[in-house]
Amino acid sequence: MLEGNKILVIGARAGGYGASIAEAAVAGGAEVYGTTLNPEDVREQEFFEGIGVKLLDVPLKFDVERRAAALDALNAIEQRLRDHGVERLDAVIHTVAGGFPRQPSVMKAVSDILKGVATFSDMATAVKRNVYYVNATSFEDMVNGLAGISHEGTRFVALTYRGELPYFISPTKSHLERLAARLARSGKNTLIAALPEAWTQSSQFFAGIEIAVLHNYVKELQGHHTVANELAPAFSRMERALGELQGLDNLVIALKPFLEGKWAELGSSSDPGEFSGLVESLYKHLRSEGTFPALRRSVEIISDFVREASGIILVRDFLAGNKHQPGDVRQVRFRDLVGDTEIGLAAPREHTPTVSPVGSRWISYGKDEVRKTLDMYGEGFLFLDTVTMEAGPFHDGFRGFGTFVVPGPDQSPILRDHFVNLPLFGGHLQMEAVAQFGTFMILKLLQGKKLVPILTGTEFPDLNTMAPPGEKLTIMGIIRMPEKRRLTLEAFIENRFARSKGFIRGMLLNERLMRKMMASFQNPDAEDFA
Repeated sequence: MLEGNKILVIGARAGGYGASIAEAAVAGGAEVYGTTLNPEDVREQEFFEGIGVKLLDVPLKFDVERRAAALDALNAIEQRLRDHGVERLDAVIHTVAGGFPRQPSVMKAVSDILKGVATFSDMATAVKRNVYYVNATSFEDMVNGLAGISHEGTRFVALTYRGELPYFISPTKSHLERLAARLARSGKNTLIAALPEAWTQSSQFFAGIEIAVLHNYVKELQGHHTVANELAPAFSRMERALGELQGLDNLVIALKPFLEGKWAELGSSSDPGEFSGLVESLYKHLRSEGTFPALRRSVEIISDFVREASGIILVRDFLAGNKHQPGDVRQVRFRDLVGDTEIGLAAPREHTPTVSPVGSRWISYGKDEVRKTLDMYGEGFLFLDTVTMEAGPFHDGFRGFGTFVVPGPDQSPILRDHFVNLPLFGGHLQMEAVAQFGTFMILKLLQGKKLVPILTGTEFPDLNTMAPPGEKLTIMGIIRMPEKRRLTLEAFIENRFARSKGFIRGMLLNERLMRKMMASFQNPDAEDFA
């Protein structure tokens, strides 16, 4: 089936999808190579030897802060493959996922972040940034880093998530799919495979995975009698092990009201915090009833089959059968795991279009106009590069967009002295950027009206991003002003990995009153404030 094929599996680990895909490729006659974080680990060596995969002695770790090191490692991997006589790879399988710091001190925090708890913190921003890279952008780095040992027919395969549970991993995988489509347009033979839920080493971070696995088994596989020949042995092992598991039948009966009620109401857009609380409450009840061990063991048994069957199907249909077009996202469901269905395209991701009112016109301003308009700020304290805003007179709901690229410490005295040796554009500075953005729009709208905006307060309760030099910040704001003393800018500020919402509040004063106020600062004995 795959005789003569040279395949590289990046991220194969015991108990994961990568290992199942590698084993299926070896069984199909391919020569399979693998990478790991620590190839010197004897246990890793024994694992790869046990599944018939040749372990390359180059440690490969994807880390957003060390992208150059990952590219260097990919170059070294190419050289090791050439040393083994491999001139061209026929397929590269990207099974890397996670991106969570593994230090014990932050594991609990990471778990909370991904379950919707304590989301708005600087640690959340750092974790999310790396999770986006490891789950998505590292695929693009892998394709580029192995360009010298691939060809136009090389299949680059990565795994995605298309379940109905509200996991943070979902938007990172959506980004992965967009990257794969873009790479396909540039001539790369990419495939994204959405595989069913199964217990893996990362499952500890995802609430409810056990319920999803058991529910899908009962709904799609239980009692199935027609199984493809290559999948029948694994299916039989699963059915035999589940049949010997005490308490499973009673557990399924006990869970039926929950599955048909609260579970059926859940979706990918559900609140992660509420979802996590619901699952924890159920698990607490199952533990008190003594049935949770049966749930966990059944999930382990089913997951062994899901991973093995998914690996066989992926190799059979896509690596050997080539039943896909570049850029495809193919979805394997539980019902496909018996092997008698075609693996179809995943449904398009839902997008909510942004619709502007009919007849809206827009005007854009560059840095020079920003400097001229906000001349009350010096260059070192100007946190705005461009503004695009509606053209025409003010109306309630007036909109605009702004951008700012965070400078390096050599360009900005503030970044040089703010967190010495760790230049970060923190939350309070970002609030100032939003305030400058709103001030710019107001000043443009008030030209010739002899009115001056003043800031009275800010509310950014969830500002959760610490932007490094070079990061581009985008601001979107809507101005509302039912009266001159009630001016509000409802604003979002975001970078690639975090988005925060808040309000800038202020009022408009006439220039005469403003001059008197300023005069009072210069003469504290003055009595005329009117």
